[in-house]
Amino acid sequence: MIRPNEFFVVSGMQGLKKFYVRGAARDGEVRGVTILYDQAEEGTMDPIVVAMSSAFLPFGNGLTLDGQPVRRKVEYASGVIVSSSGHIVTDRQAADGCQIIAIPGHGNAERIAEDKSGDLALLRLYGARNLTPVGLLGAAAPNGPVTLVGVADPQTQGGGDSVSTVASRATGATLDGTPQPGFSGAAVVDAQGKFAGMVVLKTAVVAGAASAPQATFVRPDKLTNFLDANYVAVASGKPGVEDAKASVVRIICVRK
Repeated sequence: MIRPNEFFVVSGMQGLKKFYVRGAARDGEVRGVTILYDQAEEGTMDPIVVAMSSAFLPFGNGLTLDGQPVRRKVEYASGVIVSSSGHIVTDRQAADGCQIIAIPGHGNAERIAEDKSGDLALLRLYGARNLTPVGLLGAAAPNGPVTLVGVADPQTQGGGDSVSTVASRATGATLDGTPQPGFSGAAVVDAQGKFAGMVVLKTAVVAGAASAPQATFVRPDKLTNFLDANYVAVASGKPGVEDAKASVVRIICVRK
């Protein structure tokens, strides 16, 4: 039995020819490549046939036909509560194409707006109560040590849903390192404990295998402008990582 994301190899003789088959399984589908060559060419082919078959990408390079990253059927991200009436901002790509957007512990949300030229999506939880909005009033973009506050993918925390923190450093609009999966849409908190932006993980579109996403963040002024354009009043809040944790939720996007 082939487990998901594993591959198998079969080699041997077919008549007077040698063959080498490499296959891979994913999402209930098996794809592979067969390399067939004459015995007379084995001195040339045997040393390179493994490298040739390993270069085959049975399920593509992680991109769609239009060059965009393939999105998971169920994707986990983080979101930042920006109003007590249920408005949440998150990464636009993490909320793209969702049939259902669930906020564990609160219910389902609706995507009501997006910044098509940027990285933001605005969600709305209807009937939500006791929400703690993050303090955007007086927030400024950081330059130096920061703390990322988000909800990591359940696979990285044993199926859990706890809010956690990651130390990073902001330089311009870029964050050092790549945070755990699930941190796209997480809050950025500066050294003084003030909210300072929202994490966005961007996958580089390059030839070959998909590379690790680059961590950037949306500045507070851009967040404020986006909310103003959608008639959401920004709130004040207490500084501190623990208070930021109360404003961060998990986003679950379910696609067709």
